[in-house]
Amino acid sequence: MILEIYKSWVIVLVLHECVHIFFVRLFGGKIGKVVIGNFFFIKIKKVAISPIVLHCFVTYEEGSSWSLFKKSLVLLMPAVVNITMGVLVSYDLLFIKIFSLFIGINSLLPIPYLETDGYLMLKEVKKKLHVEKKNFSCSVMHYMNYT
Repeated sequence: MILEIYKSWVIVLVLHECVHIFFVRLFGGKIGKVVIGNFFFIKIKKVAISPIVLHCFVTYEEGSSWSLFKKSLVLLMPAVVNITMGVLVSYDLLFIKIFSLFIGINSLLPIPYLETDGYLMLKEVKKKLHVEKKNFSCSVMHYMNYT
């Protein structure tokens, strides 16, 4: 039973990070580091794997022309995949179902301390709105100077 719970947790976490990697690579970004686990690691190139997996993460460099839409796909699609999997998986795989829903929903929540995907997306939206507000202010000032 405990092994089934642990196995389900690892499957859901690794799948979540694989979706991040898929979309980063799809849009031409570069994977910086992949960490699976949190204690001592076996390092293989850019991947660090631990026998005790409680959490995973991926670091990446964005492509130069990434729009907010592409960033949102990279950040939020893993949560969508987790929630979809949680809904569609049968009750025979109960722990995968529960953990998929748990990880999917928590990933969407903007929790600053945990730097969830939802929080990172919120930062991207704020950055985009700040840039547009700044551009709007500059164009208004430019217009006022010429009238």
